[in-house]
Amino acid sequence: MSARYFTVIAPAPWNKSGKARITVRTGGSYPVYLCVGNDRSGMSADEAWALWVALSNALPATFGPAPDWATSQATPTEEG
Repeated sequence: MSARYFTVIAPAPWNKSGKARITVRTGGSYPVYLCVGNDRSGMSADEAWALWVALSNALPATFGPAPDWATSQATPTEEG
């Protein structure tokens, strides 16, 4: 599988630009590679799916619906 990159920009009031880049790479040396600012973590596909489920359960329960900046960057899913 060739590497593919998916990036979103999040508000980050703690840094000079006020923005943080979050990138997920699929393919390459790890099936999934997550970069949040300077923090990086390689993981298996199962670990990535577990992270997805945990976040999708925790965030709405704690913070409510996704903010506009997040939903406006969402990639539409392909139906086949």
